[in-house]
Amino acid sequence: MIKTRAANWTVLTAMLICVSACGKKDDAAPTPILSAPAITEKVPAQAAVKASSGPVELTFLVHKTELKVGEYIWQQIRIRNISNKNIFTGDLTFDNPRELQKQSRSKYGIHIEALGSDGKPLDVKYQEPADLGSDFNYGVSGLLEVEGPEEEAMVDRWTKQGLSLVAINTKLIKFNTKKMRAAKKNDEWSGIELLPGQSAETKSAFFYSYRDKALKRPKPRPIGDFSQVDFFEFDVPGTYRIRAIYDRAPTPELNKMRGKLPISPEEVLAITPWVQITVTP
Repeated sequence: MIKTRAANWTVLTAMLICVSACGKKDDAAPTPILSAPAITEKVPAQAAVKASSGPVELTFLVHKTELKVGEYIWQQIRIRNISNKNIFTGDLTFDNPRELQKQSRSKYGIHIEALGSDGKPLDVKYQEPADLGSDFNYGVSGLLEVEGPEEEAMVDRWTKQGLSLVAINTKLIKFNTKKMRAAKKNDEWSGIELLPGQSAETKSAFFYSYRDKALKRPKPRPIGDFSQVDFFEFDVPGTYRIRAIYDRAPTPELNKMRGKLPISPEEVLAITPWVQITVTP
């Protein structure tokens, strides 16, 4: 086993303890979600729009409708069972707010759409959350602790390739990050059953991407029950629009595949009205 310098090990240990503590509840991944602590104060929304279809009522709440260039939307999505029978949602957005980015790219399940100041749809930008090394001081010297023959073999190979200590440390961190994320995949979410009148809401969460870090933006702070949306860029002054969509309606192809199997009552499409967003310099 290769030992570290005390300073490096202290830094890494503190980081790993933080990751472990933050990930116990919802996600064992290193830092895709920085979940906010319990907040008792209720923060009001500037805009709230609704739509309903079948047993599903969809509510889209936007914390602030006036932004400066470069700021992000903060929002919350809620679905409520407005029928007299139980319904089920397996939408991953309620388990992991980061899934909203993926679903907004695929335009299925619960997702959001936005129009730019020119009236054209905004692209969903893929923002990779800063990994375990985001707060690590790569300027220090010394090798991080290596555990097990697999890591030792990798370090030997990287050393023979002539990689610097900084590069090797970065690779070690990314290797362990992937292992932790792979372990999370075995912990599947079972979804939520909503009784008549019950609701499910997306969680309070904020994100810090590599792009934010590169632009030297300060790390965001939690805002009540809202979740930050960092995959739409409001980088030009003007008037934008944004809305939420619940799309569980089966496609003709799916109906053909499952034959005469009945459609579940929650398999519907609901689209909220647009919320206008004003962006200033």
